[in-house]
Amino acid sequence: MKSYIKAYAMLVAAGLLFAGCEMKAAYKPKNRVVEGEVLLRVYLVRHGEAYRNVPHPADMPEQKLDSLTLRGMDQAAGAGRILKGKGVVAVIASPTGRTRQTAAAIIEALGMQEGYLQDAAFASLKAGTTPDGQPVSWEWRQEQWKAGRDPRPAGGESLADGTVRAISEIGQLAKKYPGGSVAIVTHGEICAALLGRAEDTPMCQRYELHDVPTGSVSEIVITDVGWHLLKEGLTRATEE
Repeated sequence: MKSYIKAYAMLVAAGLLFAGCEMKAAYKPKNRVVEGEVLLRVYLVRHGEAYRNVPHPADMPEQKLDSLTLRGMDQAAGAGRILKGKGVVAVIASPTGRTRQTAAAIIEALGMQEGYLQDAAFASLKAGTTPDGQPVSWEWRQEQWKAGRDPRPAGGESLADGTVRAISEIGQLAKKYPGGSVAIVTHGEICAALLGRAEDTPMCQRYELHDVPTGSVSEIVITDVGWHLLKEGLTRATEE
């Protein structure tokens, strides 16, 4: 018993005891070999940490919740540094405060003359209501995915719905920037949906397997052969 307590104390001291979602090992792409003609290179960025991502007062205004924390601003700047020298010709963000702030930091880090573009195709999933009339929560969605279901809530979207709209817009970006590189700043579930598309991960497992950290950068290369996931969930810490 004493040895167990001692081991537990050592884990705590070493900072190794985290919430279950942070304990999982980083996902490793199956195949990093790119085949075919490159149509578009996508750097998928999850927005930096926002106040809604951390414990906050119940009465915090929505505008504040949708803005980056100090750590989130540092993460956004870090994403910009990761993207330096990658040949990014456009930065596209979903229309929320946290994604736009992240995109602005990337634009500044890259020294781009053109500002970022807003695109609702990369917005977070519309919530809607559950069959019993309750507002959809992430807990509810995760319960459904664990049960092998991806339902479309009343007035909302399923993960499959979000995947379809995002993929459709990426197709348009490939036509607009043929063979080019773009950075898309979006949300955790949309990142997971697209990363899962590149790896052929079953829809209901995408959020669990591809839940990347805030402020991270992932790289997908789209060719005439298919989608290729080269890197997933990079942060300044992992890069260094």
